[in-house]
Amino acid sequence: MTLSRTAYSMLALPFFLQPAFADESKEETTETHAMRLGPFIVQSQAPLQITGLTPFLHDPTLLKSGETDVFASATIASVWANTPEYQFDYYHNQFMLGFLHAPSDTTKVGVWYQYRYAANNRLDGLTEKFHSIFGIDQNGRTEVDEDRFFIDFPNDNSAPQEYFVGDPLLSAINLYGEQTVYRSAHHAVSVGATLFFNRVSHGTFANTSFEQSMQINYGYQRNKHRVTASFAIVHRPDKPQHFVPVKSTSMNGGISYQYQWRKNHEFIGEYLLSQAKTDTDGLGELNAPVHEFALGYRYLFDTSALELVALENMFNHDNSTDIVFTATFRHRLML
Repeated sequence: MTLSRTAYSMLALPFFLQPAFADESKEETTETHAMRLGPFIVQSQAPLQITGLTPFLHDPTLLKSGETDVFASATIASVWANTPEYQFDYYHNQFMLGFLHAPSDTTKVGVWYQYRYAANNRLDGLTEKFHSIFGIDQNGRTEVDEDRFFIDFPNDNSAPQEYFVGDPLLSAINLYGEQTVYRSAHHAVSVGATLFFNRVSHGTFANTSFEQSMQINYGYQRNKHRVTASFAIVHRPDKPQHFVPVKSTSMNGGISYQYQWRKNHEFIGEYLLSQAKTDTDGLGELNAPVHEFALGYRYLFDTSALELVALENMFNHDNSTDIVFTATFRHRLML
């Protein structure tokens, strides 16, 4: 019962905080924009991150009272990590569906469901051609068969995991609450909390976990420019995920820059940073932070938008997904 009370308290905490509003009525705010949607709906896709709660970037300047954003996304990803300590070589896909609603100008609540599973999306050939064209080292990709499903930790003396195509990696429901605590003409700050429940009942990645996170969000808007930044602390059960012992707490953060080009076009770049979820000896780069960069385009309709995003790992190439592509449809309505 203690865990449940703590979790519900985390979700309720943002709503007890009172917002402060600065008087900036004299600032320039007259330029009219098309509908703005803030950062992409993307998460870290690193192998250890994807089996648990990974917070989103949230923009506290978005949504007026009664507005709701509904979204649906599809993601395909290729995982390749080749080290003496471990080898990951597989694909995963994800479908996500949810909404974020503003009961008032300072309060948001949201629910989304995500289902991630191993599936052959045939990205190996594209990845190898990309590396060849730009002179990037293949890191052993051409030395094994394409389209494998293979996970191995040689030092633990267990048999490799193979042929798990079709197995679910994640089947999770997320509950989110957010309260704005400061807002001016160009700046806003909010605090948010997420409750996450994942149950995978069968297959290679069978697992059940209840996780929670608290985060602080910052938003800046001026004319055609928007910046969003979030920092989160995640708490999870102290039990293995993705065959690796994980820490009970870790941190995630990120920053997003959105530029509106003309009325219907936006170009967006995002940087995501995730603290390592494990500190177990002998796991090499899995003990290092995960750095990922997302670059994408958003086309705005009157009340809807289509987003296309590519996400690539940076710096520590053997602890994150090789390449990720996401397409998202978003629609705003009044309830």
